[in-house]
Amino acid sequence: MRRFGVAEGMLAGAFAALTFHQSAAAVLHALGWFPVAPFDLSAGPGGMPALVKALLWSAGWGAGFVLLWRLPGLRRLPLVVAATGYAASLPVVFLFVVLAWWKGSPLAYGLPAGLASAVVLAHAAWGFGIALWLAGMRGLLMR
Repeated sequence: MRRFGVAEGMLAGAFAALTFHQSAAAVLHALGWFPVAPFDLSAGPGGMPALVKALLWSAGWGAGFVLLWRLPGLRRLPLVVAATGYAASLPVVFLFVVLAWWKGSPLAYGLPAGLASAVVLAHAAWGFGIALWLAGMRGLLMR
């Protein structure tokens, strides 16, 4: 079977964000455990809606996953384990450390541990969705 392409990763990342991440965020937000409302269409800096910005970031991270998935060490893991672990770690560290620093915010935006954990959980759901979207694009779910 040929490798997943970057475009497939971008689509899977964006679709998984729209379906899995935002659904997990909706449930967690309803429980009071997630700091941001899901499907947020309010315009942020630059006038771009938050959801559109999240989809663009997710597409980029999805492409990053398929590039990392090409490494022999990662290929030994099941797709769903690799994608879930990836999404719950690298993008979250980037969000909590790099973007927070760039925006002049404290580490993890100063979120209490419970809310920060909910962000990790929503990202893990997003990674699970990436794996399912990638597998679905290849028809692997039907075999």
